Amino acid sequence: MGYKAWQLGNPGGSLYSFYDLLRRRLNHRLVSYLLTAGIPERACVVLEAGSGPAFATSILSCDERVGLAVAIDIDIEALKEARLRDECLNVVVADLENLPFRSECVGLVWNSSTLEHLPTPNRALSEMTRVTMAGGNVFVGVPNLYGPLGFQKLLPESSIGTWIGSTFDRNELHCLMKEVNLEPRDSIYYFFRFFVGVMARKTSFPGSLPDSHGKKC
Repeated sequence: MGYKAWQLGNPGGSLYSFYDLLRRRLNHRLVSYLLTAGIPERACVVLEAGSGPAFATSILSCDERVGLAVAIDIDIEALKEARLRDECLNVVVADLENLPFRSECVGLVWNSSTLEHLPTPNRALSEMTRVTMAGGNVFVGVPNLYGPLGFQKLLPESSIGTWIGSTFDRNELHCLMKEVNLEPRDSIYYFFRFFVGVMARKTSFPGSLPDSHGKKC
């Protein structure tokens, strides 16, 4: 199919426009959740780590609770699309597994529909945790194994399977987060249960946290 993860159809085409409309609705609802559950303090610095065209970061940047909103992606084309849409948007070309920020400088680090496309999502999640301040939050949203995209497991090497990326359940996300000293504290299913997301707080102690049944992940 040849589309990138953030793209369906060619810009300007009817399929792209329809997908863009759905994505905008999704981002407005997701931003509402992030502002309610993820902002640890006023004037919060928010980083979308793996943003694509960064629709949500544009919305976040307009909220009074956000002091600075930044979008990073390794895909220059996606960030160019973002700046064409919002010329005031703060964007950085960077690798999610090697973020160019000092440790503990961000209040909320998040992404949606990103980690499922990475061969080693734990490395990216570790970097997201590193730049998050103590007591800050990390949110990750991925395709839901038990939602409408669960069929991806049946055809992972196909073009549509590659475009969707890996699917996860909530417990898998919990374990990934605990491995990097994040404490899961809330979860949501969104966009008609296509996606599952987990909000976690950065802890200050090393080692894995027990899961909800008292076991190590």
